[in-house]
Amino acid sequence: MSLLKATIRWIRETADKIISWRGTPYIILVSFSAVLLFPIYWTLNTSFKVSNEIKAWPPSFIPQSFTIENYVEALRFSPIGQNILNSLIYAGSATAFVVVIGVLTTYGFTIYDYKWDNKVAFGFLATRLIPPQALWLPFIIFYSRMGLANSRGGVVIFLIVLNYPLAVWMLRGTFEAFPKELIDSAKVDGASRLQTLLRVVLPVVAPGVGAVSIITFLWSWNEFMFPFLFLNSPGKYPVTVGIYHFIGDLGTKWGPLTASGMLIMLPGIIFFIFAQRYIVEGLAEGAVD
Repeated sequence: MSLLKATIRWIRETADKIISWRGTPYIILVSFSAVLLFPIYWTLNTSFKVSNEIKAWPPSFIPQSFTIENYVEALRFSPIGQNILNSLIYAGSATAFVVVIGVLTTYGFTIYDYKWDNKVAFGFLATRLIPPQALWLPFIIFYSRMGLANSRGGVVIFLIVLNYPLAVWMLRGTFEAFPKELIDSAKVDGASRLQTLLRVVLPVVAPGVGAVSIITFLWSWNEFMFPFLFLNSPGKYPVTVGIYHFIGDLGTKWGPLTASGMLIMLPGIIFFIFAQRYIVEGLAEGAVD
């Protein structure tokens, strides 16, 4: 019995030393980062290999025969350029609508108090609790009856429906933290509600609005399943669907596929590296009043 107690005491003391050691958080962070970043590294690694090396076993962690032919094929012999343009149209249009209407909506039910404001806010969140998979079939049936089948507008509308409720919910904390005394001062100076929003409120809540804009754009950019099911014209495919060009009945062209994957990820990765500070500041802005 004494041996068991000594063992338990030793385990507790060892665990306390490990937890209290200043290097433990860094080891945990590096370990999790390695697991999360490994798929991106492997995609990059594969994109620079020749076909025979990609299929070789055991796999090589560094390309032995370095080549950029996969990127040449992805850019010159596939519709990836048109697909990227389509994704920019879809994600840009949805983001613009969601941000503009979301700001007006949130400004209305947070700055100006009324009886049902909390219930309205919960209603926005509740609509987003519906799994997106449950919306695919109703939207496709609705579009087919409204003449929107296989249309770019149908994709944009679906992206708006997905992102608008969450955008309003995320903006709510930012707007609720805004000091209403400044709005009262603007009223005394004779500013209209729209002028107050544009000249007084928006400059202060801009980091939060910017963070929501970035997140909405990335969510829209990464949407895959609905465009895959809804669109049947390759010229209208977003880039997430367009990379299926390299998957055929005779096999998969892993080299050009991974090269296309890196081209798709690169803008988002670069953008996030430079914008991550503003994203964190914007999302945390309304956390503490």
